[in-house]
Amino acid sequence: MSALPSSLDAVTVYREGAICRRVAKAGASADRQVRLGGLPLSLEPASLRARVLSGGNRVVDVRPQFDVQLAEEVDVPTEQRAWEEAGAALAQLELQRQRVHAEIGELQALRPSFLEPKPGDPPRAAPVDAMLSLGDFSESELGGRLERRRQLDQQIVDARAEQSLRQRRMQEASTSKRAERARLSRVAVVTLAEAPTGPVELELEYRVPGARWVPSYSLTLERGLTNGALQMRASIAQDTGEDWGQVRLSLSTASTSRRADMPELKALKIGRSQEEPPRSGWREPPPGLEALFESYDAAMGSLPAAPTGGAFGGLKGGKADSDSRPTPRPPPAPRSAPMMQPMPMPVAMAPGGPPKASLAVSASNAPMRRMEVGAARGGGGEMMKKSRSMMKDLEMAEESDMAPMEDMASMDEGGSFDEPAPEPMGAPAAALDSSFGDYARLVMGAPESHAQRGKLTSASEWDFAFVAGISVQIDVVMAIVSRAQYAASAVQHLGLPAMCNPVSSVKSFDYRYDCGARLDVPSTGKWVLVPVMSCAVGLTPEYVCVPSVEQKVYRTLTIANQSPHALLPGPVDVTAGDEFLMTTALPAIGPGADQSHRLGLGVEEAIKVARKTQFKETSGGFLGGSTVLPHDIEIELNNRLAAPALIEVRERVPWADPSDKDVKVEDAQSVPPWEKVETPVDGELVKGLRRWRVTVPPGQTMKLTAQFAIRMPADKMLVGGNRRN
Repeated sequence: MSALPSSLDAVTVYREGAICRRVAKAGASADRQVRLGGLPLSLEPASLRARVLSGGNRVVDVRPQFDVQLAEEVDVPTEQRAWEEAGAALAQLELQRQRVHAEIGELQALRPSFLEPKPGDPPRAAPVDAMLSLGDFSESELGGRLERRRQLDQQIVDARAEQSLRQRRMQEASTSKRAERARLSRVAVVTLAEAPTGPVELELEYRVPGARWVPSYSLTLERGLTNGALQMRASIAQDTGEDWGQVRLSLSTASTSRRADMPELKALKIGRSQEEPPRSGWREPPPGLEALFESYDAAMGSLPAAPTGGAFGGLKGGKADSDSRPTPRPPPAPRSAPMMQPMPMPVAMAPGGPPKASLAVSASNAPMRRMEVGAARGGGGEMMKKSRSMMKDLEMAEESDMAPMEDMASMDEGGSFDEPAPEPMGAPAAALDSSFGDYARLVMGAPESHAQRGKLTSASEWDFAFVAGISVQIDVVMAIVSRAQYAASAVQHLGLPAMCNPVSSVKSFDYRYDCGARLDVPSTGKWVLVPVMSCAVGLTPEYVCVPSVEQKVYRTLTIANQSPHALLPGPVDVTAGDEFLMTTALPAIGPGADQSHRLGLGVEEAIKVARKTQFKETSGGFLGGSTVLPHDIEIELNNRLAAPALIEVRERVPWADPSDKDVKVEDAQSVPPWEKVETPVDGELVKGLRRWRVTVPPGQTMKLTAQFAIRMPADKMLVGGNRRN
């Protein structure tokens, strides 16, 4: 069965990894199984999901498998002729260029000549008409040949590129064995509830680990900072093995590795506490299990006895056991199917996942071998004939000192040959391991396997691979898949772009951002910047200055998030009109945040500020028993902008500990009145902070004045002197 083509329609990128959705259309068929190809090798097989979008059917099962596509061979004689023709065309063009170049030189050498006058003769009149005719002739002929030379130069460049291409193809085809003879990919076998009688549209969903994203922003302001627009962007890096072309892209702050199981409500019991018995998930096989296979045994009785025990029968030393009892270490049985249903022959692999890297260098101990596997297109009898034919080939291979397949099939995850395979679902509950809790990976033994038929066994994706009509080398398949998975996992360790922060939740909430248009993201493992959406925000320009520290006014922009999505922390590029201002950092802002967030935009040169102070020391209190230190502050603001400016001026007065009753700080008066700030400002609590918030009209000046006094006993003074302002 050939794999149907599918197109990638939507991708959702999470903190680590992505979930891809493919769409395929299948026509009417007598088979309930549909193979969807073109899947990347890095996908997680356990994440496969499928559903029917249209067609009045439903999916009952989906399984991952492998597919191999043979690469096109190079036709050596044809490429040889093409290379020779390209060389002849290049030589012809170079010859024409040389001829045109010589003609151009001759035309440029044309000059009018004059006869030498005889001694005593008057000078002759210059032949103006003849000189003009010669100039016109040279110009017209020279222009045509110069244009022809330009055309020949371009044709020569193209001819050399064509010759180089043909030469490279000749070099690729020069050896008997090419670098890539076949291309390995994933396929998904979708089983429908019933054979489709008309067109059916399917959706396939799977997870790939090699993708991540980080946010960034672009803020475009108008002159005067009165209005603007905030655009959210995303830098995406993915090396999943497939290019995302024109897909509906979504970005999520959630993590796909976080478990989201439904909570299990435990019963409340009154009495002594007792430990709950562990769940085994096991029950006794039904009585009369062997009687279910009597008809099958009778139908197959005319054929030679089928070998038992595992994927290739009970092989010992390359010969089939005559006894139907299971071997001490049977390899896992292949995935079973109805015998009258055509299906490819399975190739058994090591249970429990691919062997680790140590197996790649153990070829001297247990060398892998190639096996020719043919697709069984007939009924049950034809399948058994092919199976027996393959058994004979294996027996001949065993006699020629080749490694037995049962050794390879009985490896565990660590590549050890010591532990036996998991016992089938007929053993006592105490003998079952945790792998039998994964019901999706339990398979029924084949009917020809007398030891395991009718019983469930645990299998992994590496227990078999359906590959029809080609030679399969299992260690090569595992190496290719491992390389794809390693390249995908390397994306998680990729360095972030400048000033970007890793994606995280905002106040324990996760958000998803849908891109406004279909986008392209190549599978290169490098960061790609894509637009996401426009953010609805409220922008209020403000100016802040602290004259006691620095007589500069800073531009700020107060941002209020009015969108239903949170604004994640990240860099923002700020432009005002056609002028790029700066790149600054945007903090995390929740949706509909009550508190606005201030964004600094640098110094505003068009607003000037000047500060003056006066100080004097006097006596106060009854009989002059206290010292009073009054301070006068005068601040002048000059707005040279063409628009009104909202300016926040910050001052700080000395702060006295409330428990100290000897020292007091008293505010006298301020024009306009200033505000006493006792809450954190810009994330920091400053004691003794005062501020004005005034609007200065364009082109005008405003003065701010304030007075405060420090009162303390006359026999004390401030550390370092009383002039502390």
